[in-house]
Amino acid sequence: MKTPTASQPLRLRLRLNNALTIVLSIAILVMVNYLGYKYYYRQDLSKSGYYQLSEKTTRILRSLTEPVRITVCLINNSPVRTEIDNLLRQYKYVGGDRLQIEYVDPALHLDRAEALAKRLKFDLRENVVIFEYRGRHKFVNDKDIVDYDMSGAMLGQSPRIKAFKGEQQFTAAILSLVEGKPLKVYVTTGHGEREFGNMSAPGGYGEIDLRIRRENVETIPLDLAEFPMVPSDADAVIIAGPKVPFRPSEVEAIAKYVEAKGKLLLLEGAESVSGLEPLLAKYGIRIDNDQVVAFGKVGGMTGDILITTALGTHYADHPAVRGLQGLSLQMPDARSLSVVPDKQNPNVAKVVSLVETPQVFWGETDPSEVASQNPKRDPGADIPGPLALAMLFDGGELPGQGIHVIGTRIVAIGSSAFLVNQYIDGVAVDFFLNVLNWMLKREMALGISPKVAQEFSLSVPAFQRESAGSFALGVVPLVCALLGVAVYFARRK
Repeated sequence: MKTPTASQPLRLRLRLNNALTIVLSIAILVMVNYLGYKYYYRQDLSKSGYYQLSEKTTRILRSLTEPVRITVCLINNSPVRTEIDNLLRQYKYVGGDRLQIEYVDPALHLDRAEALAKRLKFDLRENVVIFEYRGRHKFVNDKDIVDYDMSGAMLGQSPRIKAFKGEQQFTAAILSLVEGKPLKVYVTTGHGEREFGNMSAPGGYGEIDLRIRRENVETIPLDLAEFPMVPSDADAVIIAGPKVPFRPSEVEAIAKYVEAKGKLLLLEGAESVSGLEPLLAKYGIRIDNDQVVAFGKVGGMTGDILITTALGTHYADHPAVRGLQGLSLQMPDARSLSVVPDKQNPNVAKVVSLVETPQVFWGETDPSEVASQNPKRDPGADIPGPLALAMLFDGGELPGQGIHVIGTRIVAIGSSAFLVNQYIDGVAVDFFLNVLNWMLKREMALGISPKVAQEFSLSVPAFQRESAGSFALGVVPLVCALLGVAVYFARRK
């Protein structure tokens, strides 16, 4: 009969110890992975902040009182699937349980996709991201969230993503669902104003009208000659670049609307005339009769040339423009604004200069000198810089007391050309939408610019490639082999 040796209990204990070590290691690994899944930190380290969410989006997501359901219904060959996935991860990181995100691929989950299409009535051939909130829903098509660069099409190259508008579209969709029905902004007609919705004409307001509607704001034409009063459901009135003055009855209708705590946004450039100057003066804003110009160098040209596109570079510490610090706002055909020099007018203290030009610009009061391309600063006649390009009046602000009440809001901008299809850019869009959202008392809803896709190329010299190859194919295997030999001899001992 064989008796157990003294080494057998020791081996048994070693095996149990190894088994427990493995089990504990697996348990620790599972716990670490669970904690990493539940509690983690995301940071966009890209130079352009491609997936970094704006302050507006962050505020909206954190203010949600009920969860928003997001369903991604994309086929695998969607060219922006990766961008959408990465952006929604950032949304989920900020929104947490306020967002419920589900992915439905029609090719893999046909039954679920068909049920979703039947419930929300859409075509499964579309690539869409669906937002649902309190029984309401909104679709965002993958084609609407990117701008493509087609310059290489003639050379047979594929379109390249020029700008990614995912955050702009997704946040606008969430905001529109949370707010319910859209706000109504009336835009005046009949005086040669800029035409909202006109995408074909260079001087039209098609692009900005599209951006306004994406903010869950409806633009409605208003002809005061036919309907001599502002509708009672107007959340704001926009007057953009009129060519002829408003009639006295029309001015009276606008004055009554403004006095009843209305919201008025006037865009009047150097070549515009509204007849509303006395009304604005009552609220402390004076529209100067000039054109903002300067002399400076352009590109590689020698000598100074006349610059008729005003640059706004200095912004007030105000919610409507606080996010534009460091950016240049270009305003063609601009006139300057100033505060009414009447200390007896109580409204003067409620006026804020939103945007100002650098010192080099001045207000030329003689149109013939501008036409001759050789204006001169005439002391006493021309207006020295810096000049205000936009001003606002906040009737709900009590000066010096920090108290806000519901009241009249007026914004006057000394140009209408900066928003036309021909000249509009990202800074202009942000500025206008921020101002409009402030007027509508939607300080939370500030404009979001598209993210520009940046491409980087890495050039590695030949000697560096050879060194990397030698290290990977020679040094690393050699070190591993030496370690193996060392372990072998150590165990032999």
